[in-house]
Amino acid sequence: MKKKTFFTTQFMFLLFFNGAILLLSVMLWNEKRDVQEEMALSEHYFILSSLMRDMQAESSRSGETGYDTAKLMEPYTQYRRDKRRALFLYQGEKLRYSDAGDMPEWDMAGRGASGEGFRRLWTEGLYLYVEGKFPDPWEDYTLVYRYDMKAKYESWNKLKNTLFLGGSVCSLLLSLCLLALLNRLFAPLQQIAETSLSIAAGDLQGRLPDKGKDEVAAMAKSFNQMASTIEKQIAALREAAEQKQRLVDNFAHELRTPLTAIYGYGEYLQKAAVTEEDKTACAGYIMSECRRLSNLSRQLLEIAALRVEEMVWEKIPVRHLFEAVGYTMRSKAEKRGITITFQPELDVLTGNRELLESLLINLIDNSIKACESGGRIRVSAFAEGKKAVLCVSDNGRGIPAEELPRVKEAFYRVDKARSRKEGGAGLGLSLCEQIADAHQAVMRMESSPQKGTTVHIYFPFNKSVTSR
Repeated sequence: MKKKTFFTTQFMFLLFFNGAILLLSVMLWNEKRDVQEEMALSEHYFILSSLMRDMQAESSRSGETGYDTAKLMEPYTQYRRDKRRALFLYQGEKLRYSDAGDMPEWDMAGRGASGEGFRRLWTEGLYLYVEGKFPDPWEDYTLVYRYDMKAKYESWNKLKNTLFLGGSVCSLLLSLCLLALLNRLFAPLQQIAETSLSIAAGDLQGRLPDKGKDEVAAMAKSFNQMASTIEKQIAALREAAEQKQRLVDNFAHELRTPLTAIYGYGEYLQKAAVTEEDKTACAGYIMSECRRLSNLSRQLLEIAALRVEEMVWEKIPVRHLFEAVGYTMRSKAEKRGITITFQPELDVLTGNRELLESLLINLIDNSIKACESGGRIRVSAFAEGKKAVLCVSDNGRGIPAEELPRVKEAFYRVDKARSRKEGGAGLGLSLCEQIADAHQAVMRMESSPQKGTTVHIYFPFNKSVTSR
């Protein structure tokens, strides 16, 4: 692009610049020739008039019409001292006098007076001629004046060459200036090309200098913004790809353990001679692993349903929601010696009843697993500023600070041995996170080891949410 612009601009400049010089040179030459023509006409008129008076005076003295043309023309030889001028006198078609030997005779028949008055002007090569006839009674005489314009032409040609030389020097300087200007103008484009190639090669940190307030700086800022957006999107895609890979790896691992146990116990029952007590124990282990697989599939189906199904919104009485969740989880909590208390300070919450029940059940289930006998779990709903909040807190083992950012990942467990023993698949918090997202809510977790965990879900506060 830069080369094309440079050569096109240079071609157009040289075309017009040299055309202007050529036009100026032609105008100067025409002006010189016009001046010489005026001078030639004036000198011819002066010589012809003077010569006519001399011929008239000679006729008056001698009474004869024959003249000594050499003697008559002698006073006018001064015009050829610079060797540029020459005079030729014809009588009829015969050359009577010439002060230059290179003027050939030519047929004068039919060459009547023409041009300005009784004169005619023409050029042959670099010679300028003026021809004029004498008036009556010397009408058979013709005076031809010749002027050599070779010196004028050489002077003009030298001036023309000087102009073209000067023009060439100016063209060279201007070409260098144009090249420098184009390098400056196209430098940002070159930087954009290089930065784009580096980004395409995987270097997402490349940026353009965006100093200034002109269009180039604005373009650089837009490019940098685009590059930053691309970098963030690629980072997000990489993170999503890593999460998907971890999900697949963890899912495969989760399937392998129960399937291995089921296969092992089944093979044992098939091939070994076992007692009824061993059969009962093996069946119990197989049922336990099947429950784990069933729980795993159920949670995966719930997560998949959140992505494809359109959620049905309704006004849910918070007290009824807590009663349904308490009925489901209280028995499990009592077996572990854990107390669950519900504190509904909101009347109504807008959302999907089944999903919100699943959200609370999963959070309470995690709290039950985290608490020892005598533990306490508190479930509350209240308004905080312009937000409606569901809160589940316990006084269980808590989560280390370094583990807290990853607990929402699918299949991630803080205590892997304990979670697997209790039938957990590591999908509960991931499901809760997606349920919260579906309700345009934000889930935040706070936890301290040996002090417990608190989960807040902040819902958008609207007219359908009322507080006591």
